[in-house]
Amino acid sequence: MNDEQALPAMRPVDTIPFRNQEDETYVALRDMAQISRHPIAVSIPGYFVATQLDGIRTVADVQAGFLEQFGQRMPADQIRKLIEALDDALLLQNDRFEAAYAKCRDEYLASAARDNRDRWASAAELREQIERMHASGTVSNTNGELRGIIAPHLDYARGSPCYADAYATLAASEPAERFVILATNHFGRSQSVVATGKDFLTPLGRAATDRELIGRIEGRLGRSICVHEFDHNLEHSVELQVHNLQVCCAERPFEIVPVLCPDPCAPADGAENDGPELGAFADALRAELANDGRKTILIAGADLSHVGQHFGDPDPTTPAFLKRVREHDRRLLGLLERREEDRFVEVLRAAMNPTRICSVGCIYALLRALPDARCNVVNYHQAVNMETETHVTCTAAIVA
Repeated sequence: MNDEQALPAMRPVDTIPFRNQEDETYVALRDMAQISRHPIAVSIPGYFVATQLDGIRTVADVQAGFLEQFGQRMPADQIRKLIEALDDALLLQNDRFEAAYAKCRDEYLASAARDNRDRWASAAELREQIERMHASGTVSNTNGELRGIIAPHLDYARGSPCYADAYATLAASEPAERFVILATNHFGRSQSVVATGKDFLTPLGRAATDRELIGRIEGRLGRSICVHEFDHNLEHSVELQVHNLQVCCAERPFEIVPVLCPDPCAPADGAENDGPELGAFADALRAELANDGRKTILIAGADLSHVGQHFGDPDPTTPAFLKRVREHDRRLLGLLERREEDRFVEVLRAAMNPTRICSVGCIYALLRALPDARCNVVNYHQAVNMETETHVTCTAAIVA
């Protein structure tokens, strides 16, 4: 490694501070796309070096930044040693990572189904957890026709109040033959709409995917929406809805259409965008559902604000801060209830999405695909963890 050459860039990582047995602070770096399944721990100085790896800085640049931050110079061989460790963990954007990514992608494309069974407890434990969650929910009046729901994609423990109300209403509604699951693409490569033709194999069984509907939507759009279907491989926001459906609809067959939606508020950041625009997809979905006559319910697997120091807020969380977040979320949910989803996107885009709402795209797509439906927000929940400074909000909404 030549000290005058630009160092490779870090890939997106989740950072988890912790203290070791000597009470020293370290940071665990976890691959957000999970191509590498094993996090690595770095010291605070090591973490600083990792933050400097932008694909432009050289060893000398990192040394200069380290000197300014810590008042001493980090030896070049220590920087190189850290970069080797990050490379071994596949946390750098380079040819070695690209080869690992291509191997995982090819394995997914060759597989018979998207299989998540090794990431969950036994079928009995999972079913019991979801049944217990649904039993606590309140059924909303849909006047006989449920057309969509907004439910969380948080883990079940933290999102339980909103999962419960959304799925209690779905379970009590007229049975559907098909569920279009519009979800969030957290860590994938595409900046466009991404579907997958894979069935979903879970601890609760196999959920068949309606590949025919995907094909008809693609025909209407004149382009594929499955180019980056590997983005679905470890994305959790669809599978969490599938588990709920497998419990709600255990006695009746159904098909799913899994779709990851881009963030219409996000600036282009170099991710690949070779698919249709989100609004065009929603319009094509609406047109195809109107033509085929099968009873279909749309589901947005959607969380709202991500706040706290873990997500980048500078100050420790206070009750007053959480109150402001609640008021912010409630104003936005009011726009959805008034069916001002275009305004919902405009407001967040103009403000640069200050509370990091991650699911603007799937909420917008659901409502645009159901233009004549009412949206009723039936619950709002803040999942607060003061210890880790990790707070995520969510909602349950009924679209009928």
